[in-house]
Amino acid sequence: MAKMSEKQSVEIWTTFKDMLLGHQGEGGNQTNLNLMILEMIETRDASKQMQLLKKVVAKIKEETEGESSQLLYLNSLVNVYLLCDKKQPLKKALISVLMSLANPQRMQVTTFVNEQVLEMLNNSKHTGWKTEGLKRHVNMISGLMDNFQIGEDAVHSMVDKLVVFLSETCHIFIKQARETQTPVLQTSWMQAALFSVQTLNKMCQKYQEDIRRAVQEKPNGIGQNLTELLNIACEVIQTETYILDLKTACAMTMPICLRLLYLDIVIPLIVKNVFPSRYDSSMSDSLPKLESVCSMELDSKSLTPTSYLCVCNGILAMLNSNDLMHEYGPGACLLTDVLDEMTQLTYRLQTTTDRLINSRTLLLWSNKARKMLTEHADDSHIHFKFSSDGPIIQWLLNHVWTHWEDPIDAIRQQTRSLFESILHIHLLQSKECSDPKNSKFLEDLLVCLLATNSHSKGRYGCLSCLVEVVGASKVLQCEPEICHNLMPFMTELGLATYISEFLERCFNSHFKELIKLSNSAESENMWNKSWVDPVVSCLCTGTTEQKTHIVEYILPKLLKCNSKCLKYLIAQLSATDSVLTASQLGALITCLKRARVMGLIKQSTGCSDVNKWKDIVAVKLLKHALCHTNDQIRLDALGLLCENVKRTAYVQKSDLDLIYFFMSLNLNNQSPAFRQNMSSLLKKLLIRLQESNQLLVRKSGKKTEGHFHLHDYKMFLKQLSSLLFDSIKPGSAFALRTTALSLLSLVNSIFPPASDDSLFLLVNEITSEEVDILLFCLTDTFEANKTEAFNLLSAIPEEQFGFQSESTLIALKNIGMKLISSSKPQDSTTAAFLFRLIVKQARFRFHTNKEQCGLHLVKEILQHLVQNDVKNARINLLHSAATSPMYPALHCIRYILADIDLRSSTCDRAGWQKVWQDVIEICLEIVSIVSPIISHSSPEGHVPDDMQTEAVDIPLKDESYIELEVDLSTDTSLKANGNVSKSKKTVKLMPEYLTVCCWRSIKEVSLLLGQLCETASIGCECDQALFTVDQVKTIGHCFTKLLLESVHRGAFEIAYAGFVKLCHILWRNPLSSLCSLPFEWMEDILLQIQANSSTSPLCSTRRSAGIPFYIQAIVATEPKECGQKCFQWVIKELLNLALGNGSTEISNAKVHSINILRSLYRETKLSEAVHPYVEDGLKAAILGFASKFWAVRNSSTLLFSALMNRIFGVKRNKEDQHKKNCMTGRIFFHRFPKMFPFIKEQLDIATKDMRSQSSRHLHPSLYPILMVLGRLFPSVIEGNDTSLDLTDFLPYVLRCAHSPVAKTRIMASRALAPLVFKDQVQRILVQLFESLPFTQAEVRSQNFVHGVLLQIVGMLKIIDENCKELPAIKENLISQFTNKNWIMTRENRCLVTRAAFLEITHWLGVDSQEMQSVVKSEVLDQSFYPLCTPGVYELYAQLAHIFIAMLEAKNRPFNSEDRQIILKLLQSPIYDICLCLLKKMVETLSAGEPTSSFFEEFCQSEEIFTEIVLMVVRRKELHQECLVQVWSIYLVYIFAIYLHCQFWSIHLT
Repeated sequence: MAKMSEKQSVEIWTTFKDMLLGHQGEGGNQTNLNLMILEMIETRDASKQMQLLKKVVAKIKEETEGESSQLLYLNSLVNVYLLCDKKQPLKKALISVLMSLANPQRMQVTTFVNEQVLEMLNNSKHTGWKTEGLKRHVNMISGLMDNFQIGEDAVHSMVDKLVVFLSETCHIFIKQARETQTPVLQTSWMQAALFSVQTLNKMCQKYQEDIRRAVQEKPNGIGQNLTELLNIACEVIQTETYILDLKTACAMTMPICLRLLYLDIVIPLIVKNVFPSRYDSSMSDSLPKLESVCSMELDSKSLTPTSYLCVCNGILAMLNSNDLMHEYGPGACLLTDVLDEMTQLTYRLQTTTDRLINSRTLLLWSNKARKMLTEHADDSHIHFKFSSDGPIIQWLLNHVWTHWEDPIDAIRQQTRSLFESILHIHLLQSKECSDPKNSKFLEDLLVCLLATNSHSKGRYGCLSCLVEVVGASKVLQCEPEICHNLMPFMTELGLATYISEFLERCFNSHFKELIKLSNSAESENMWNKSWVDPVVSCLCTGTTEQKTHIVEYILPKLLKCNSKCLKYLIAQLSATDSVLTASQLGALITCLKRARVMGLIKQSTGCSDVNKWKDIVAVKLLKHALCHTNDQIRLDALGLLCENVKRTAYVQKSDLDLIYFFMSLNLNNQSPAFRQNMSSLLKKLLIRLQESNQLLVRKSGKKTEGHFHLHDYKMFLKQLSSLLFDSIKPGSAFALRTTALSLLSLVNSIFPPASDDSLFLLVNEITSEEVDILLFCLTDTFEANKTEAFNLLSAIPEEQFGFQSESTLIALKNIGMKLISSSKPQDSTTAAFLFRLIVKQARFRFHTNKEQCGLHLVKEILQHLVQNDVKNARINLLHSAATSPMYPALHCIRYILADIDLRSSTCDRAGWQKVWQDVIEICLEIVSIVSPIISHSSPEGHVPDDMQTEAVDIPLKDESYIELEVDLSTDTSLKANGNVSKSKKTVKLMPEYLTVCCWRSIKEVSLLLGQLCETASIGCECDQALFTVDQVKTIGHCFTKLLLESVHRGAFEIAYAGFVKLCHILWRNPLSSLCSLPFEWMEDILLQIQANSSTSPLCSTRRSAGIPFYIQAIVATEPKECGQKCFQWVIKELLNLALGNGSTEISNAKVHSINILRSLYRETKLSEAVHPYVEDGLKAAILGFASKFWAVRNSSTLLFSALMNRIFGVKRNKEDQHKKNCMTGRIFFHRFPKMFPFIKEQLDIATKDMRSQSSRHLHPSLYPILMVLGRLFPSVIEGNDTSLDLTDFLPYVLRCAHSPVAKTRIMASRALAPLVFKDQVQRILVQLFESLPFTQAEVRSQNFVHGVLLQIVGMLKIIDENCKELPAIKENLISQFTNKNWIMTRENRCLVTRAAFLEITHWLGVDSQEMQSVVKSEVLDQSFYPLCTPGVYELYAQLAHIFIAMLEAKNRPFNSEDRQIILKLLQSPIYDICLCLLKKMVETLSAGEPTSSFFEEFCQSEEIFTEIVLMVVRRKELHQECLVQVWSIYLVYIFAIYLHCQFWSIHLT
């Protein structure tokens, strides 16, 4: 528990002391009671406070001195309660105590509360309204209304005085926020005002009648205060500088005040001033204008969208159903007016804040509508307004379809809740609550949702809501294989959580339905077939990602729904007479593991079978899983042993033996993920051992087996620690040493030395030899291992450590000082850890604490740095880089500071201030020394000419590791040996030494300065701060120089990390001179960019080098609570530069602006803030493609790529066959409405002369536009939108078929699909077919033919999803097809168009004699076209697919002619043909049942198998993909023989 502030403690002490002075004659009991109360106030331990409170209450109840004594102490407890913080546990405990009193005492306590609150308020007035006290009083008043009846009664008795006080408090806080210049303090005052307004709103709602009565009695008193409060609320709503929460709260205050002041005319008053376009003068001519009450207008034209939405939200939240449904005109009411205003406001919403408050308000509106329909169940006029086919419900549904994939999680969740409200509104309106399954509206919704894109996350949220209404049986009726169909999509983590929630709703609903109908085995079997079987199948055959997500998200929910299905799972997975396959074993272990975590597997009893684990599976099988070749199976088996639903469940010896068996085999695993998961599981085991130890200790005194379990625990931990220490000896592999060290640290942290009842103390098991091993680990080349070894050494008590003598510590320090001069980075880290060990001892040079010891070491290291490293670097940087680099000393200082609290009271501030001044000066000097290298246009490997002339053959030191030999029996126990070998190469032949030295020096300077700014106090020169304002400005100037002038990427990336820390501190500093620095730096850099000077030091190449990092660090650390004004100003300026008119000369300002924008759009911290500016950024990127200058075009391509990732997400595969990272056209253009006219205009320009044969019209902006359109797709659930009609793009995209660029034609075919609605598909396809030439003579351009064919293919791919009249469409297309058959014959000399045409024929299922003869002749005569002919591979790949389909369709046995044809195909020099045939073989062999009798015989042919064997032997250069398929066939054959499979078994000689 947090301790009370000093002011609170003093105030309670004074009050309590005064009461004691007035109470004379108390005895010893009273004195003890007083002391207990004071001790309860001052203690920091929450549990101790609770104990003391119980004693105090017991003493008070036992008080016999009289009622006055009890009242005195009750008054004291009331004081404690009032002055406690709201979140303190003591306050909640006091509420429980006071509420448990008898009625007379409770009434007296209410009086005490009333008197003390009024006294505190009067004191506030007399002391001049001190703001800190006001915050505490508001907090106190709010606490009185939080589930505390005594407090509510007290507030009720003085509500008029509290309203006056809170309104005056709001005025003070708003005034302070208005006058404060520091963003952090301004936000703090706004938060205080927010809390006051919320408290006042709550009070006005709770005691509305009492306040209104007080207003009537005292219009110039409380009425005047409410009028002023109304003015304040309107001011906050109108002013953009206030935070959103405060605006929302004030928007709620506005209707409350109007109800209290103008109850009879509140509705017309709101309509006239908030919705003036709907106001009719006939409503009332004597209404007072709102402008006379408050000085601001509140209509949509006067307010920003954010403020206006807040007003709408406040009206809905604070007015009751009668007010909202009050008809002030024909069919007009506030409820419908608010929705109408929001529909008109939708297209003005750009910022994330606007969309968030809009979504929240719509959800509130729907809840109000539901409540209103419930209260007016018999009003047919109201029900008619909310009919399912009416405009209100349809608009709400369109809003759901548009926003269910919003990037903001809160909006997605609110949209889902809105859909749920829509369903309930429909049920209430249509009165179908009793039987929603027969609702036509709901059934249509379900069918449409099931037909939408399966990669849409919002789809599953809406389906989950719908299942709760219509039931799972309805879902299974529409799609019986719903669970099986969704399993392939479990590979994506983002989808897995949504799918699992939907499936959970389904199988829970289905289980309840089946149980309700018939609680029989048949019903349970039906449920298992529908939901469990698909899961089992996927666990056995799915990918690793599928299995992981199913186990994590679906399997626990299945078992929770029906625990009996565990037996069914085990039976299904182990129902085989032969050895379990790897997939079956893995699935079985996984299911058991999850069941044990859920508590479905009970502890085994003494009569259990020793050969079976928990009487479920054989121990032999479990041991086999622990040493399986599959990593995941081994981990799952370990998890089965380690995890348990109860942390206190004891671990059996057999389980410990199995775990030790696993550990001995898996410590040296090379997979980092495996090692991490293993450590996580062992951590759970060790916690179980520690937790169950407590239970076993209590049992050990009795005659139970607890004593034997404790012995088993200790033996296991001893064996484990011995194994781990053996694994870190010199010469052990990295993986082994890393795993062992991390596990030793884990054991030490779970069984700490400071614990008295610890089961096992690792430090007691450490010998002197093992201490030597840990010291040797400090020389490891991997820093993680050094860290673990240091943590273990730090945990060893001083008497075991052996480094108590001063001489030993000096020897350690000397070794560290030698390592500082090493050119190997790992040696500097070793030195840093040695120094940390010295600081931990805190007795070096007779120092008494870590701060003094650290100060001494830092001074000594700085002295070495100045006198040696920096001095050498000034003379010859090359020599210094090879012999005594500067970065190790800074590295050591940084590590030393990690263990020192610079804000501690024991810190020598004068000494540290001097040190920091020296550190800053040295850092600046180091930067000036290395700047010529890292600021060079080509810093990698660059050696300045003057350095080369001075360079001589400099021998390089090659320090070997430092071998630390420690003998704890003597004081002189530390020896250091460094083997130095001289190199014959010179530094001028090894410029990488120079580069590494320079960028590492910059790295250490940046990280050190950043760490100092983060940990040390910053203030003015007159106070005790370690840094002054001038020093901070100096550090900022240093970072500015590094980021803006460095060209080496390593240098400015590391400088960015330090600069981020500095900016984070400065933005939140209360001093105005410091918090304004980031904005000043931003202004300076933008002025430099806008100046566009050729002499500017800013780097215009290398993607503007560190400039984007510099600006990104400033805007990404800006507090969101302050509105991010700096970010908004910067991005607008940058977009203006990026969208500027083109000029005849290259503009560096434009290049810089585009590069910076790319960086901002990629920054995760700004993902929500950049959303309103995505449209303009996309415009700038697309227009940049058309620039005359390469630098602008190059930067524009990078910006475009970043924006595509920001809009659609990262594309994880080359082809989006499953609509990943896409969105519907409606969602895209509703989210970015300005892109619609822009894309249309650019398409018109780009395709204007596309059909001209006289010129080659290549427009650079066409390709990015087609890429955007290609990421869109149509949706069956979305209707037409007249303002955003996607068919407007159709003529332009169809023109792209004429493009001479093949990639453009391909992109146009992808972009066509989202533009065509389902009722236009057939017409567009016929139009495309008719545009094809009838003969070769009519061909004007094969490019056009190819473009049209590609567009036909793109259209055919969407028919399966969007068109139910598939047979009719195919019939119509085939009739058009016969007149164009020449395209697939040799009459057509373009092989590319022949391949595309054949693909269309294959999709349509055309099986004419002409096509069969063409395909067969071309496949058998592969020498007709040279292999270098363009399109030959595409043609033969398509021919192979069609030919195999023709063979598969034959309903006859496999004969000799077929065998010869297939052998010829396997011997084809065109790998596409061979690959197609091999894939078909693998598919047939892998199937559980044969799909074709022809291919069944084909796959069993020994001659075919022999040919496959010879493919590897005979052909030296077999294609890689073909080779993969060949080995897959081998595997299937061998596996079939191993399992003696009856169907696929063959006899091999």
